[in-house]
Amino acid sequence: MDELLYLIGGILLVLVSSFDLIYTTFAPRGAGPISGTVTATVWNILFSICKLVNNRRVLGASGILIVLSILVTWVMLLWAGNTLIFLSDKEAVVSSETGLPANVYERIYFAGYNLSTMGNGDFKAGTNAFLIYTAFISFSGLIAITIAISYMVPVLSAVTQRRALSIRIASIGHSPQAMLLNNWNGEDFKMLETQFSNLAETIALQGQMHYAYPVLHYFHNNDKETALLPNLAILDEAVSLLLLYIPEEQRPGAQYLFPLRMALTSFLSSLTSTFIDPDDIDSVPPMKVDELQEKQGLYLLDPDMNQIKQLNYRRKTLKAMIENNGWYWDEISAPVLEKNFYLPNAFANE
Repeated sequence: MDELLYLIGGILLVLVSSFDLIYTTFAPRGAGPISGTVTATVWNILFSICKLVNNRRVLGASGILIVLSILVTWVMLLWAGNTLIFLSDKEAVVSSETGLPANVYERIYFAGYNLSTMGNGDFKAGTNAFLIYTAFISFSGLIAITIAISYMVPVLSAVTQRRALSIRIASIGHSPQAMLLNNWNGEDFKMLETQFSNLAETIALQGQMHYAYPVLHYFHNNDKETALLPNLAILDEAVSLLLLYIPEEQRPGAQYLFPLRMALTSFLSSLTSTFIDPDDIDSVPPMKVDELQEKQGLYLLDPDMNQIKQLNYRRKTLKAMIENNGWYWDEISAPVLEKNFYLPNAFANE
């Protein structure tokens, strides 16, 4: 009876872990149940520590720790499942020298070194069925290693792309109002057309990468310049300011503004479907226009409250996005770099 339970349990473990590995790596959207659980568990532990010690740097290693935890979990489950299968038959594994059945520890060893395709020959399968199965798991181990590598490469590549996109957005301005003021030429904001060019495509790509590789959401950067989520929040707020407060003739052209808005919406949708819940946010953050009001020659529209309220859900989503990543809403208006990196008066709104 125990042997049957070992066999059934081993087969289930191998099938479930194999499904999770394949689904997480190749599915166009989302993570498997095991990798998703591992991801959430590691992140929640690190996030709790971050809040406890009040230091965001704890989250700096979250992404790579989660990836490693997922890979280790896949390996351990496959190893455990195959060990249970080899425990289901007394003659499944025997000593190559004496022909005696292997004990539990020797079967764990046998399953592990065959799964890693590094068989030493001191033990062997004791029946024809297990001879074939041993060859199968050696082959499946090679496939699993290849798939795991194919999972890591695009994730690490996407992380580099995220950093580059973040720096690109941060170069426009360190806050929503600074983005606009840095590109005010005294008459309009048409300079933003150059800044917004090609951003929509890159942001949309990042949104789709979040669907395919949810672990990307947990790669945290401590520096605002390279932290994508705060900079996306700044960019979205800047677009909202343009749509609410700036006369249409002074805005960037619709062919630049609206594709960017749609790409940002798509990115936010990828987060709300998997990672964040805007309903967890109690209050809508205030929309600041004080610096724009002080700018000479700049006329602002006076939007009614209904127009502003239409953005409540969107802006709660933005706040949830950055707080879920260890940031605070007030930080979206903070300088990107330390003051000693700036050239004094080189840019009016640094």
